[in-house]
Amino acid sequence: MPLSDNLNLLWSSLIVAELVKNGLDTFFISPGNRNAPLISALIHEERSVKKICVDERAAGYRALGHAKAAGRPGVLVCTSGTAPANYYPAVIEAFRDEIPLVILSADRPPELIGSDANQTIVQPDLYGRYCRDSLLIPCPSADYPLEALLARIDSLIARPVGPVHINCAFRDPLVPGIPDSRPIPDELLATAGRLYAREGAYTTYPSPGTLHTGLEDVEAILNRTARGLIVIGRLDGPRDAPALEELAKKLGWPVFCDIASSMKGRIPSDRQIFSLDHPEALRLVSAYAPETILQFGSGLVSKHYFASLLPHSEATVIQISPRAGLRDPAHRVNVRLSMPAFAFVEGLHLQENPSLDATACCLFLDSLETLYQALQRRIPEETLSFSRIASDLLGAVPDGEGLFLGNSLVIRAFDKFRSPFPRKISVISNRGVSGIEGNIATSVGFAEASRRRVTAVIGDISFLHDLNSLLLLAQSATPVVLIIINNGGGRIFERLPIRDFPEILEPYMTTPHGMTFDLLAAQFDLPYFRAATPDELRKAYESALDAERSAVLEVTLDPEEDLRTFQTFQNVRLP
Repeated sequence: MPLSDNLNLLWSSLIVAELVKNGLDTFFISPGNRNAPLISALIHEERSVKKICVDERAAGYRALGHAKAAGRPGVLVCTSGTAPANYYPAVIEAFRDEIPLVILSADRPPELIGSDANQTIVQPDLYGRYCRDSLLIPCPSADYPLEALLARIDSLIARPVGPVHINCAFRDPLVPGIPDSRPIPDELLATAGRLYAREGAYTTYPSPGTLHTGLEDVEAILNRTARGLIVIGRLDGPRDAPALEELAKKLGWPVFCDIASSMKGRIPSDRQIFSLDHPEALRLVSAYAPETILQFGSGLVSKHYFASLLPHSEATVIQISPRAGLRDPAHRVNVRLSMPAFAFVEGLHLQENPSLDATACCLFLDSLETLYQALQRRIPEETLSFSRIASDLLGAVPDGEGLFLGNSLVIRAFDKFRSPFPRKISVISNRGVSGIEGNIATSVGFAEASRRRVTAVIGDISFLHDLNSLLLLAQSATPVVLIIINNGGGRIFERLPIRDFPEILEPYMTTPHGMTFDLLAAQFDLPYFRAATPDELRKAYESALDAERSAVLEVTLDPEEDLRTFQTFQNVRLP
């Protein structure tokens, strides 16, 4: 690292280098003190072309002309205050004419905003609707992952149409030679050096014009991968699932299907990783040490894939998604292809995987099978738990129908189990921001539009949030079987660190209610069933399906017994 005596300079070096690695090598620099770290980094960046501009307004138009001729954006570098505001006319022109432009502005730290500090304005969202996108970079900190910094920059400039704004806040010291009050940790310096020395961008985004080349590069990676892993999240269209079935066959890699992918019943069980949330399953995946991870779709129920597996994996992570924006909570994606899964599969020319380490793959999957059978034996047969409900219902929902899963404990329980193979169940969930409201209404809307019966499984608190939608349930022309798991409140908090603070946990988190819901079902003239044992659940669910109209099935379980089952389940280890 050429500049590492303080964090401002270290971050600035990485920011400038990442822009250069993305092909943005021409910088239009206006003088100032707050942007001194950026200027210092540029002076030491030999690959950059530096053009000094006294007036920011003229600099903006100069960069605009550069972009028109070069076909790629110039980078405007300025200090805080009115300096970035002077770019505004050029920004508007770039926006209307869809000319690429990058504004790299320095800013005061947040504690000075709104304090009457000199040369300080509110710079975030400065250009409003005339900026295609923006990135707020906080004051450099040893606690902020450098990978996140670079991943966000790569995502921001991946679509070079119109202006984008990168706003960097800096605290003193701003000049080289004055170290921070606290030494920069050696581990952080090592990470920064490794990232700085990378030849290409941290995450590459092949443009539409170079997707063919991007596919060829990915195909070469797949062909030389001995140990691979396919991870499938929520998919975007009906053509994706059959395409991924075919890809899994050709590659021969183990597959993890998130419950919301609707793929659990479409991949043979003996090829699946049943869970990324169970500690022992996660350990087995880590020991398998995949060299390449192909990630499809958006979002995963399991936080441990992003929080535990990816940060400690050396795998090349390739993400395939047609959705815009950064979709990488772990900041580990190396290659991002912006295209539907089916188009990716159709664009490949794979035959048989020549490099597959079949022995390692089989040993890994055999260990997973042993673990899965051990877990099944730990689920009580005579008492209800989330584990028993999820395991049983995944095999009981009629093939071809819909399964809506509420958030909190419900979807997490279903994500831990396999579905019988082959089955084509459409799994629906509201995982955009994972709220617990509107679950009944969403289920009804899906059933009406798809004209397929839906089994909706939600918790009691989710039910209380959407009571008014019982009217929609009763009026729906397509039946919805509403299964309410009543465990007396929001019991997910008993599995989170807040459980160690009983004075907060109950009633403030768990919000116990002491209610049953039979009278509410009667109020809307809905058939009502109740179950308190696994056998009662099977019979009640069959009766609800036989009703051939919307119905309510209330499942009551003991939260303490369920918690014990969960803890026993999570503590299972292989010899």
